[in-house]
Amino acid sequence: MPRLLRRLSSTSTSTSGPSRCWDPSAALAAATERVRAGTLSPADARHLFDELLQRPTPVPGQALNGFLAALARAPASAACGDSPALAVSLFNRLCREASPHASPLTVHTYSILMDCCCRARRPDLGLAFFGRLLRTGLRTDGVDAYALIKCFCLAKRTDEAVSVLLHRLSELGCVPDALSYSVVLKVLCDDSRSQRALDLLRMMSKEGGVCAPNVVPYSTVIHGFCKEGKVSKACDLFNKMGQQGVKPNVVTYTSIIDALCKARAMDKAESFLRHMVDNDVRPNNVTYKCIIQGYSSLGLWNEAVKIFREMTSRGLMLDDVTRNSFVASLCNHGRSKEAAEIAHQMIESETTVSN
Repeated sequence: MPRLLRRLSSTSTSTSGPSRCWDPSAALAAATERVRAGTLSPADARHLFDELLQRPTPVPGQALNGFLAALARAPASAACGDSPALAVSLFNRLCREASPHASPLTVHTYSILMDCCCRARRPDLGLAFFGRLLRTGLRTDGVDAYALIKCFCLAKRTDEAVSVLLHRLSELGCVPDALSYSVVLKVLCDDSRSQRALDLLRMMSKEGGVCAPNVVPYSTVIHGFCKEGKVSKACDLFNKMGQQGVKPNVVTYTSIIDALCKARAMDKAESFLRHMVDNDVRPNNVTYKCIIQGYSSLGLWNEAVKIFREMTSRGLMLDDVTRNSFVASLCNHGRSKEAAEIAHQMIESETTVSN
């Protein structure tokens, strides 16, 4: 077995020139498995490329793309702290040192690199790779629209992302999908531009097909309106969502319930809770926390305790900070009996967990 291939499957540190029987595809496949296992170090990867770049034959494109894609998605490990950045570095080396015929660069390769740059928080490099792709003359109809749009969004170039999404992608021969729209919706809502996000959402719905919005983009825009205090618009969109046959999830409901509680519209908040339960969407700790805090802020202790009891009957419990604050508030307002009940449940819950 050639030394490098042994190195990729063990912890050996030896190196050598390429042997006649050395198989680049097998070496890249072995390296890919080590990336997934979190055991491939930057030094190992550089030794692999030492071997690849000494050969006059083309680097196997499919195996190379698989290796780079594995690096793009690899979490930080003891062996390598930043695999996406390593992928970018190796790719740049391949472009610098390999002869043109030995660089099997495809649109898929460039898409992987743009994804790497996003994950390495270097969207500027991702856009530079896209510019390089355009200059190569390669067909662009296979470019990863999501990776490209995400580069623009992470670079805080949201308006350009919208323009690319609506106009440039079709010029490149690319078809945007729901994921591409969703990343733009998220950034617009984070920038308090939920109305613009709603306009895009309507375009998604009109486009249909692969762009048809599911619960995620609807929930994103609803949450955006709620953060901006535009609860009526959030509720209108919630109703429209149902009319389109899209079922809300716990995130959708909780966003609206939280906003209604902050607006002190507790009757509406509890109405949404009942609607949620009736539609077989299970409330979570955050859902109940919002309503308990909403009632507590208005001094409606009976209602707050009632919701707490409902919560615990479902096997849910408040986080320690909220629980302690709730107990203290009950004590301060002469509700020591309820406070003792909640404290007792806290102790029972902790005992059950420890056993």
